[in-house]
Amino acid sequence: MESPRVLFAAVAIVAASLPLAMSPPAAQAAPDGHIPLSVLREATLEVPAWPADDVRGPSGTLRFHLGEVPIEPRTVAAGEPPFGDAVTILAVTYGDVDRDGADETIVVFGCLIEGGSKQIVAYDRDRTGQIVSLGQVAATTGEVRDIRQAGVRVDDSGAVSVPVADYQRCCADATPQTWQTRGYARRHDRFVQVSGPPRMPENPHITDTTLTSGELRLGPKKNGSRYGSVTVTISHRRGAHPEKVTLLFAPPAGLRRSGDWPRVTSEPDGFSVTVAAPPAGGSSTHTFAFRRPAAATGGELSIDLATVPELSPVIPWATTATAPITVG
Repeated sequence: MESPRVLFAAVAIVAASLPLAMSPPAAQAAPDGHIPLSVLREATLEVPAWPADDVRGPSGTLRFHLGEVPIEPRTVAAGEPPFGDAVTILAVTYGDVDRDGADETIVVFGCLIEGGSKQIVAYDRDRTGQIVSLGQVAATTGEVRDIRQAGVRVDDSGAVSVPVADYQRCCADATPQTWQTRGYARRHDRFVQVSGPPRMPENPHITDTTLTSGELRLGPKKNGSRYGSVTVTISHRRGAHPEKVTLLFAPPAGLRRSGDWPRVTSEPDGFSVTVAAPPAGGSSTHTFAFRRPAAATGGELSIDLATVPELSPVIPWATTATAPITVG
């Protein structure tokens, strides 16, 4: 039988051989997500998709140089959102939005062409030092049409405070804007609004009244001409409700009015008619007849919309339509 002294020595040897990992590991410091502007201006960043109802631009993995990513010029159909000239870093601020004890970087991007889209994105660094996106905080979409980038801040709770407006001015535009401050916080890996008004009040100076058009289809030859009609739809979505709307037609050479028309006013680039506005929140359709020499082919009819009284359009490209002229 072994002596107590031998047993004690054996236990001591076993204890000494146990792995040190049994002790609680020391807590690691959160990565430093405070990314200087000088680094961001030359960085590769993940940029979320731009709003579908505002100026468009590239998204995904973008390589910035001098704070910009140029956009190749593109032509879009009438009534569609245009593309901006460049994706630009407009402003940067810092704060602990994920509550890990270290700052993250909040970037305001613009995709602009005489005004345009803005979005706010939060960035951090991972354990390897790589810049990673925490997601889009806010963007100019729906009722929000502008962001005052100089006023974006992170408060003590980690929420991002964002001044937003219901209209974006451009150039010499002096249309009155309605401004609100809304707060956005990270919840379950995404940002949601947590403070501020949920809706914009009606602004009596702006309207979301839009125009769409079908094609102008001309029929068989008849006495040397072809006859047809085009149907346009006018919709009031939100904002001030106009009393009437004026449609300005810019026809190609040879295209003439036919049949019964409302009172017509001559314009430098064509002619216009004024009709009743659609009901508030609703739509109305109007059909207009034309004729053209039978030998003429192709072309398109441009139509623009203005409100009476004059109101500033929330989405300016939605007040223009192009009707292709077809024969069939």
